Amino acid sequence: MIKNILECDFKYEDDKLYRYSTYYKKWKCCNDVKPNNKGYINICINKKLYALHRLIYKYHNEDWDITDTSNNNLIDHININSLDNRIENLRVVNHSQNCRNKNKRQNCSSKYIGVSWHKTNNKWIAHIRINGKSKNLGYFDNEEEASECYKKAYDENI
Repeated sequence: MIKNILECDFKYEDDKLYRYSTYYKKWKCCNDVKPNNKGYINICINKKLYALHRLIYKYHNEDWDITDTSNNNLIDHININSLDNRIENLRVVNHSQNCRNKNKRQNCSSKYIGVSWHKTNNKWIAHIRINGKSKNLGYFDNEEEASECYKKAYDENI
């Protein structure tokens, strides 16, 4: 089905978004555009860049406001892959939720998010950031217990 978004015609087929080029008189696949240095595909419409994942979400959710770029209207990739723009992988989140959905940093002492080794106490510590404030969840003898504590706090604060 062809839909008009920001005065351009788009269609979505086989998990890809296509834009009709009035210049070339044919459909061009937006997913084939080279991603930027942050890993996202941007599409220029009327001299303004729009992230492909936002266009795809708008295509499937006509009432959603694509021009609202506030921190409460972000589109998140559920599986963290910025090039996986299938509609079932996209959701609206706020900034805090978007920050939580990320890969674990490589230079951490633990294999779990929200868990690190506390040298002074020789224990694992669980910690979480809620609304910009860091909260210590406690010290644990093993990494898995600390991770379970983090997951519980995370689920309570989503």
